[in-house]
Amino acid sequence: MQIVKRSAAGACLALLLLGIALATGYAAPVADAQSEAEPVTLRALQSGEEPYEKWLDADRETKITLKEETQVQFQAEAAVHALYFVLDQPAEYSLTLPDEKQKQLGQNGFLHEYVSLESGVAQFAVTFPAGATICDVYAFGQGNAPDWVQRWQPACERADLLVLPTHADDEHLWFGGTMPYYAAERGLRVQVVYMTSHWDEPYRPHELLDGLWTVGIRNYPVISDLADKVASKKDLEAAREVYGEGFTQFQVQMLRRFKPSVVVGHDLDGEYGHGAHQLNAVSLVQALELAADESYDPESVEQYGVWDTPKTYLHLYEENEIVMPWDEMPLESFDGKTAMEVAKEGYACHLSQQKYSFAVRGEGSKYDCRKFGLVRTTVGEDEEKNDFFEHIDLTQPDPGEALPEVSSQAPTSSAGVDAASMPDRSTEAGTSSTSGQAEDAGIGLGIVVAVCGIAAIVILVMAAIVTRRRRRK
Repeated sequence: MQIVKRSAAGACLALLLLGIALATGYAAPVADAQSEAEPVTLRALQSGEEPYEKWLDADRETKITLKEETQVQFQAEAAVHALYFVLDQPAEYSLTLPDEKQKQLGQNGFLHEYVSLESGVAQFAVTFPAGATICDVYAFGQGNAPDWVQRWQPACERADLLVLPTHADDEHLWFGGTMPYYAAERGLRVQVVYMTSHWDEPYRPHELLDGLWTVGIRNYPVISDLADKVASKKDLEAAREVYGEGFTQFQVQMLRRFKPSVVVGHDLDGEYGHGAHQLNAVSLVQALELAADESYDPESVEQYGVWDTPKTYLHLYEENEIVMPWDEMPLESFDGKTAMEVAKEGYACHLSQQKYSFAVRGEGSKYDCRKFGLVRTTVGEDEEKNDFFEHIDLTQPDPGEALPEVSSQAPTSSAGVDAASMPDRSTEAGTSSTSGQAEDAGIGLGIVVAVCGIAAIVILVMAAIVTRRRRRK
């Protein structure tokens, strides 16, 4: 009988260990896939007079502007599974792999572009066009890219929230925790559109991207062709002289293109009186009406259709005021940091602007980034006053080209949206990766459960045998 007991125990233990081994073995690739990729050292094979090693020093300031189309060969010390390019201005270029396959890059206009390779390579070539300015080229082994590597998605097809800063850094200073809360925490489609560009200050577009990535934006921003001009700062009329109707037309195009449910814009007084900020806000109020008028800008009507935005908020607008307590909003997506703290981290990425007295300010400041007002609505005024998306039903399918119905009366009940009930707005790539890992983990767990079940059956059978033998005796 002791032998039978030991045999049963041994069999069960063996089966249990086998199940654990199988599950662990199956889950091992998942753990590896979740580990951070190690950097791979590259060597640029010299083919001209330019010191291409400048691209390999992880310093944006040591860059090279090419005088003619140039192909550069790279040799790696280990297998390269991903590349990360940093350019000063948008350019289209190509990557050639050992099997002669080519990848066309730069079509989306990304300054910071991450490229995942199907299999590891030890050498590759990149062809850049004449005039391209390249800052850095990074290479990585197998695994997930480090957090600081920006893996941008194209601009939204359609946005839940459209954020309209005038300059790089305004999005943090005046709109505070809007982006980290709605993009990262709530998982909404947030599109940022800048009314002016800073191409004559090449460090600023990099700071812009660093700041957005830091606060959880993953869809690449749109940057207008209207250059930031010092002359526009004086007052509203000065800004009008510089930009004319350019702001209004551009805003109409963006409203029609992204069809947002909510828009957030500047203070009508220009925050601290900046003329371009004032023009941005004043022209936005006009653009909201024009975007729904099919007689205005027929070209963008043909391309995008017309659009009537349900809700628009302006910073510091005193009517229909809403105070968003960014400093009292701990965000799980940022390890418990408040939306205000994350906004400050985003602004800190704008290194060139830290010499000025600007800061992300909250309660007690006349520039309080928590205060907004509902300047225009087609869905009624806010009642709860704690969410830009009150009365917006995000569970409904995306609307088509037709105008939404405009209600002249406010709804009788609040429809504030709970973060837990929000639809999943995660990117396709992120969703497939997560679901694949979950599926693998589920299969591994299933193996453990199945083997443990078999072990339990064996125990019961052996126990029955032992019981019968006792009765015979």
